[in-house]
Amino acid sequence: MFHSCATRSAEGRIRRKGTKQGMTANDSNPGQYGGRVRVGLLGAGYIADYHHAALKLLPQIEIAAVCDLSRERAERFASAKGIPGVYTDLGEMLAQANLDVVHVLTPPNLHADPGKQILAAGCDVYLEKPMSSTSDECDALVQAARASGRAIGISHNFLYFPAYEKLVRDIENGRLGRLDQVDVIWNKELGQLRGGPFGAWMLAHPQNILFEVAPHSFAHVAHLVGDVDDVSVDVRDEVELPRGLRFFRRWEVRGWRGATSVRMRFSFVDGYPEHYIHVRGSNGTATLNFETNTYVVQEHTPHLLDFDRYANVLAAARDSLGQATRTLLNFVLSKMGLSKVSSPFPHSIARTVESFYATRTDANGVDERIGPNVGRAAIDLAERVAKLADLPAPPGLPAPSDEETKGEATVLVIGGTGFIGRALVRRLCEAGHAVRVMARDPAGAPMELRELGVELVRGDFTDEASVVNALAGIRHVYHLARGFGKTYEEYERFDVQPTRRVAELCLEHGVERFFYASSIAIYYAGKGAPAITEATEPHAGMMRTNAYARSKVENERALLALHRERGLPLVIFRPGVVVGRGGSPYHWGVTGWSYNSVCRLWGDGNHRLPLVLVDDLADAMVKALSKPGIEGESYNLCGPERITANEYLDAFEEHAGLAIKRIPTSSARYFVEALGKWVIKTIGRDPNAAVPSYGDWEGRTFAADFDCRKAREELDWSPADDRETLIREGIQVPVDEFFS
Repeated sequence: MFHSCATRSAEGRIRRKGTKQGMTANDSNPGQYGGRVRVGLLGAGYIADYHHAALKLLPQIEIAAVCDLSRERAERFASAKGIPGVYTDLGEMLAQANLDVVHVLTPPNLHADPGKQILAAGCDVYLEKPMSSTSDECDALVQAARASGRAIGISHNFLYFPAYEKLVRDIENGRLGRLDQVDVIWNKELGQLRGGPFGAWMLAHPQNILFEVAPHSFAHVAHLVGDVDDVSVDVRDEVELPRGLRFFRRWEVRGWRGATSVRMRFSFVDGYPEHYIHVRGSNGTATLNFETNTYVVQEHTPHLLDFDRYANVLAAARDSLGQATRTLLNFVLSKMGLSKVSSPFPHSIARTVESFYATRTDANGVDERIGPNVGRAAIDLAERVAKLADLPAPPGLPAPSDEETKGEATVLVIGGTGFIGRALVRRLCEAGHAVRVMARDPAGAPMELRELGVELVRGDFTDEASVVNALAGIRHVYHLARGFGKTYEEYERFDVQPTRRVAELCLEHGVERFFYASSIAIYYAGKGAPAITEATEPHAGMMRTNAYARSKVENERALLALHRERGLPLVIFRPGVVVGRGGSPYHWGVTGWSYNSVCRLWGDGNHRLPLVLVDDLADAMVKALSKPGIEGESYNLCGPERITANEYLDAFEEHAGLAIKRIPTSSARYFVEALGKWVIKTIGRDPNAAVPSYGDWEGRTFAADFDCRKAREELDWSPADDRETLIREGIQVPVDEFFS
């Protein structure tokens, strides 16, 4: 294993041990693969996209199959990527797909057993980091690889940043001198702490973050320094999560390697993202910034002190500017299809994957950066840190049963774990209704749903069998869930078609009323538009460019056809910009958020927004349950009191005690920028490139007025009509929740 230590030799310089450190993603040639290589993917989560993109860059690689416990997720991924084989069982994929390599893209605790099974089947295994969740499991994987004669690789992609390789070379050749300090910093908000899924393994125990995110940094220490001694740990900032879970958002780990101080810092708090390595040596310092993809060395020149400092500042600025320009240029060229080098993160994964396939059949083994020695060392350090932290397991709660439904509930909420869904369930329970919530992951359902005593069942509206199970004994159905996709074709398959089938099943089960949550996104609400009512037609330009809006329109049309032709007892809701308890104050209906500290207004931000408090919205939905004669009707649901985006931000800033940079942005500018992106995508032959619509951007200004008298009159709906309540409940409460 490559590592550095100031006491390793008399010169205090690195000794290299026969690795392939210099291998890059451009060094291979098709012949070294030895014929066609058939690859399978185990896991179809977000990281699978990166592995798929990396594999597509390699010659003679055939991605033959994908396997996931969720057939819907596997089919969606396979359909989008053109993968022929779809499986839900690893054994079946190994037996039928005739694979050479399998990428294991599952949570860390599900690496060892699948890895051993893959090796036993005669395939090489490529593990998404970390190698596993225990050092014993790492050892078992190594033994299995030796027994089968197959290769193991671990995707430590941050070891393959070209800037990181520059740091390694400068340590190795002595440019930085004898090492005094090595700091590895990871300061990035962990989004799952706010939105879940709370059933994820990473959150099941406070120490699991050490085996999920921290191995990135532990691998750097293992590779650069080796084993560290005198390790100490400081853990702070505990937060409570649903299901009785606990999480610590700040960690500091310190240790020594001889005379070299090693420090690792982790912060998962919202803030400016930082991910860097800083090395101080006797000859100079080096800072590798993964966020900006820059590497800067500070070292003395022959000049006098003040001139020396000036020269260092100039050199750092020159190097940073040059590297930043190359990074941006690569990104643009990759979008135009003129370069295979894309953004730094996917490029690092591509180089890591390339390295594995270039060296997996090498008699000397794979590159050490992806080899089991570094992989196991990272997990060994994680175990040592976890032991020193000594964090007790949370009590947790038993997971909801996946058995048949109990039958007491009469109201089914599909999408009841979301922002609007939780408010609806609260109101239904307060009104005395017995509620069942269908969720993809009942174990990760918010605590408030458990406290309300609702029945939680596992299911997905795209899975017909689970919908049938959830409908047992149900009289009323609220469909708030939506499919996800990047293109309308994906929405058609995973939203429009399943929604129609859910409605058909409701007809077959005699459901008395079916409520569908659409959106005001179907309307053109820009300058010059008349007051918008339920009779206002959807905007053609928005449907052409906004796949989400089009899916809502197509769902409404399909459901209304079922109402006319087969008597579906349908009621449609079109919520406005929903704010309130349980929602984020960084609302995209209010303004476009580049970052939490910077927003781009839709226009000048002075048009009054069609806001609605989430609890008021839920009131309307519950009132509709008992109103007779409203089948086939639709209702726009916006509150009467309106404030502008600037007024919203003023209240946000005042209550949060912070300043947000606001950038007024005209619809014309948004449109021109979208045209530029379309041109780049068209040059790059992106099949999903669509000509932008000016109406789509102008509509986001909400210059038009929304007339919601129909809902107030027919549903006896009385939403909050005073500014004080709107600001308190719609802005201040979410701000308090977000920053608590």
